[in-house]
Amino acid sequence: MKRLMQLTVAATVVMLAVGPALAQQQRGGGRGFGMMNTIFLLNQKSVQEELKLTDEQIKKVTELQQKQREAFQNFRDMSPEERREKMQEMSKAVDGILKPQQLKRVKQIALQQAGARAVNDEEVAKALNVTDEQKEKIRDIQRESFEKMRELGFDEDKAKERESLQKETNEKMMAVLTSDQKAKLKEMQGEPFKGKIERPQFGRRRQ
Repeated sequence: MKRLMQLTVAATVVMLAVGPALAQQQRGGGRGFGMMNTIFLLNQKSVQEELKLTDEQIKKVTELQQKQREAFQNFRDMSPEERREKMQEMSKAVDGILKPQQLKRVKQIALQQAGARAVNDEEVAKALNVTDEQKEKIRDIQRESFEKMRELGFDEDKAKERESLQKETNEKMMAVLTSDQKAKLKEMQGEPFKGKIERPQFGRRRQ
């Protein structure tokens, strides 16, 4: 499980880089970054308890994360169409596991965790009426952040710097949105999730 979590977080960093391109190529409902984050969240005990998942649902979610891991191993080498198809496949799988109310709530939690990065999802961008100019500004911020994140690497002693960079990046991206857009995003996020999200600590040891 720990290894799967590490790969999921690593996938998140890659999506920070490829997300803007995917967002352009996935008009009409791209859920790349958001779907990866959703599957990660569904494997959190706190989220499973919040959603009241059954043992059978938890088993299916675990199996889905394994498939995500296998897909991510070749993600960079996939064409935009292949990436889109893989994300749609995962999206349908999640839809098939969760009940409507559970799906709604995990999306809200995912939006809370994503912060301003949620606008990479075309559904969110459309709901917020994000302009092309705003999207470009957000992409520039993400590119800059990714370069800094790559320079920091994943050593444990850089954890606080990575956390600070993520916070700074989110603040810059939120600043691009208007007051109305921020209010709408907050509404879409629903009630604050109070559970704990366990995130792996990266160190120098290799497995």
